[in-house]
Amino acid sequence: MKLDQWMTDFYGLSWYRMDSANMLNLCVKQGLYELRLLSDNFSGIIKAQQHGFSLVESFIQFETKVEPNQKEYKGIRLINKSDHSFISALNEESMCKNKGYKTRFNNPIFFNDSACEKYYSAAITNNINDPSVLTAVVEIGEEMVGFFMLKINDEQTYKGLMTGVIPKARGKKLHIKMQQFLINHIGYPFTLINTTQLSNLAVIKNHIRSKRSLSKIEHIFYKKVQ
Repeated sequence: MKLDQWMTDFYGLSWYRMDSANMLNLCVKQGLYELRLLSDNFSGIIKAQQHGFSLVESFIQFETKVEPNQKEYKGIRLINKSDHSFISALNEESMCKNKGYKTRFNNPIFFNDSACEKYYSAAITNNINDPSVLTAVVEIGEEMVGFFMLKINDEQTYKGLMTGVIPKARGKKLHIKMQQFLINHIGYPFTLINTTQLSNLAVIKNHIRSKRSLSKIEHIFYKKVQ
């Protein structure tokens, strides 16, 4: 069990993270407990439910070898400071105000109405200011319509963080093009990690069509002790 100091400071309550169901009897102090378990950990899932944990989100992860190509992507460029407000607003609209998409931060059992916007606004700011994060934006004409963030884990591994495209520009595979633009910018082969909600069938289908390799499915459970 580990105290997540950033989330503790951010939400104003002790936030503990666990990756094993063997620690559940230790969840007695006031705070929020986050437990992550692989989908095939059936005994752990049962123990979590027995100890009052609630399933709040499930993720599927793909891990694939990628390499740069020689294509040029018109309208796609790296971020500049003036793009911050657009990216933040689009991400809030996609993650917090989209009635067809819910995250664990929308869950009224654990959070108030402002928690989702608060979290994702801070996440965008932190990622934009993080030198290990690369961000691409795409424009159609003179209008900015989307963004994609990629974070370096180490020299051989990068992880897709956040992406968003405005409704009228969807269906053009712009997120795939922005991702490849960043791969080309990095300039050498590496392992790419992509994660999405298990309920996000459209994105999962795109990963399958792109021949991404499934690496794991993970459940997130919460318990609040007051």
